[in-house]
Amino acid sequence: MEFLTRSASVRDRIRIWRAAGARVALVPTAGTLHKGHMSLVAEAQERADHVIVSIFADPRERQAPTLAADRGLLLKMDATVAFVPPLQEIYPLGQESAASVDVPSLSAILEGAHRPRYFSRVSTMLIKLFNLIKPDIALFGERDFQQLVIVRRLADDLFLPIDIVGCPTWRDSDGLADSTSNRSLTPDERTLAPRLYATLGKFAARIDMGARDFERLEQQGMEALQTCGFAPEYFAIRAAADLGKVRPGVRDLVLLAAVRLNSNRLTDNLRVRLIDRF
Repeated sequence: MEFLTRSASVRDRIRIWRAAGARVALVPTAGTLHKGHMSLVAEAQERADHVIVSIFADPRERQAPTLAADRGLLLKMDATVAFVPPLQEIYPLGQESAASVDVPSLSAILEGAHRPRYFSRVSTMLIKLFNLIKPDIALFGERDFQQLVIVRRLADDLFLPIDIVGCPTWRDSDGLADSTSNRSLTPDERTLAPRLYATLGKFAARIDMGARDFERLEQQGMEALQTCGFAPEYFAIRAAADLGKVRPGVRDLVLLAAVRLNSNRLTDNLRVRLIDRF
């Protein structure tokens, strides 16, 4: 595995691969890698000849770097290239003066309502990576479901010839999603945290059994999360394709929730398909 920090070096490698007719996959990350990321790399290796894993954490997100550990994991996975650019490589004129990309109808709701401008920064960074690498395929985890929907919209609206693939969330045996944010949980918090996904499962089961008053279900979901011991921020039932309100004829839904657990913030989601039962 090569560990590259410069865009020019990445372009040189890609030029050689393209000349040989190779297929290139990109797995974008913010670092602090875990099993979920490794599952994306494994899937990318099944779908492409070369896999580039990018590691770039926006300093405004205050994510502590763990490059040594990340590099060790990627070496075990035998990724082709780890692209770890410094800030000035991606934003040579500074972040505040850089052009930005946004999908307003998607970036200001749910997570976006609690994290202003977050998705605009993510979208801008991803477009930079897409233009630099021009991958055939880019893989994202479904745990960040709103991000996945936004990336798909970017690819469609901007005519990007990239196959955007969503991969299932990697979970522990008790259902807790494997994520960077969940690593800071205390033992007591870790015991409580799986109730978030369990609550989503209970409401998905109610929908599967025929419940269709989605506004009432959302209200009850908030109450259920509070009863579990969380401070809920939102519990939403939306159309999976565009995160809009559930409309007649929509079958594929997603339940999304975010909660506070002391100083930690947890998010999760669960897909459900409407089936008419008689």
